[in-house]
Amino acid sequence: MQNNSPTSIRDHQQRLQAWDKDTERLVLYADFMGFKSRVFGTEHSALKNELLAFHKAWMAKIKPLMKNDHLQTIQFSDSILIAVNGVNEKYFNLLTKAAVCLMHVALSMQIPIKGVIAQGLFSYDATNELYFGRPLVDAYLLHEELKYYGIVVHNTAEKTIKQYQSPSNPYSNSSIYIEKGKICHYHLCWNLVNTQLASQDITQTCEEWIDKIAEHVSGAPRIYIDRTREILRNDQQLKNENELPQHIPNS
Repeated sequence: MQNNSPTSIRDHQQRLQAWDKDTERLVLYADFMGFKSRVFGTEHSALKNELLAFHKAWMAKIKPLMKNDHLQTIQFSDSILIAVNGVNEKYFNLLTKAAVCLMHVALSMQIPIKGVIAQGLFSYDATNELYFGRPLVDAYLLHEELKYYGIVVHNTAEKTIKQYQSPSNPYSNSSIYIEKGKICHYHLCWNLVNTQLASQDITQTCEEWIDKIAEHVSGAPRIYIDRTREILRNDQQLKNENELPQHIPNS
């Protein structure tokens, strides 16, 4: 028997929504750190091979999440854009898992990365290669302030994170580092989800990835290393103390 409840009709309409239609979306903007130094200090062919290797690993990892065309991603040089076709729990789940995959793939390949999730009216028109809207600007500007490796939530998306976060999609409203200092901000706990995207503390593995990055940097970039370790361990402690919020599904 067909379910014609308002909820099922609304969900069905969202599933059928065309990507070239302007609508409210969750968007993640991220980029690699230290890329300018790589461009100047690495042969073009070698850097091209690094980017191709990342792109291949990244696309293989998120391929299951792109099923049914609810999630899209593009990469331009060292910048990555991920968008989902709405803001309900399904789309939140997809974007969060893609964000975890991005952190895992990049850090495991010794590519430092940071990014921001924002929400709002956004155009994603792949046919005309037109990607723009307030969420992308919001994400970019906050991303510029971040001073650690990770993914932070812009205030435009906080209401969605508060509503849908869960042990398998964990976020923490605790201290992070920005240009002006240390502040509390919602951020993704990518160390509390394993590479199969299930709830599991893999902080030790994440720190091993960061240790490999540390072997290639000295001076100021080490600040990012130390701060990232601190945030990972703090989120790990919050989880162990059951201080991270739990998602309670609507009845």
